[in-house]
Amino acid sequence: MEAARADIRRAAGEPPGKVVLGGCPLALAGWAARALAEARRSLPGLEVSVRAAARDAVVDGVALGEIDLGLVDGIVAPSDPLRLHDADFLTTAPVAEEPVALALPDEHPLATRSSVRLRDLADASWLDAPGIAAPLGELRAAVGTDHLRSALRYEGGDTRTLLSLVAEGHGLLLLPASALAGAPGVRAVPLSAPRLVHRTELVHGRAPGAAVSALAAALPR
Repeated sequence: MEAARADIRRAAGEPPGKVVLGGCPLALAGWAARALAEARRSLPGLEVSVRAAARDAVVDGVALGEIDLGLVDGIVAPSDPLRLHDADFLTTAPVAEEPVALALPDEHPLATRSSVRLRDLADASWLDAPGIAAPLGELRAAVGTDHLRSALRYEGGDTRTLLSLVAEGHGLLLLPASALAGAPGVRAVPLSAPRLVHRTELVHGRAPGAAVSALAAALPR
């Protein structure tokens, strides 16, 4: 019912030039700044609030009308859509896909490998950071095993803190390769199997206003 009311509010029109952009931390870091710059060139008076949240919270926020445009991400097979809960009455569109890599400490025995297979890491200790990285449940499904075990759960949304936990040996992590570039004490090793990518999608209501449409149009697809 709340989602239906939100659709009615959208159809009635949003306040001119105001938009709430919500997104997962990595999706916001990769795309929000450049999209906002482009949108403000076409709408100079655009007023934006940016809200970082985990993927499910972003989708819920869009469905309930609390977020006008969402940027969500996850790890899937190439060209597969994200598995978003409760998104049946929303509009989604792909933004980007990029390779994923295994994040591990510089001194880790696998740090010098040219690539790794996820199945070979079933007995490794992992960081579970559902607010930033793919939840371990999704990785277990991708590998077809229940043996990926969590050594530490990180509930926050700060990528720098999460990578410092990797550098200190608290667990491994699978992230888009671009997020690992230049991270101190962390080595990025490409994933050879299974074939997985980090996918970013935008999500919004079915009757977006002018400001939401301008911001969505600024995202490359």
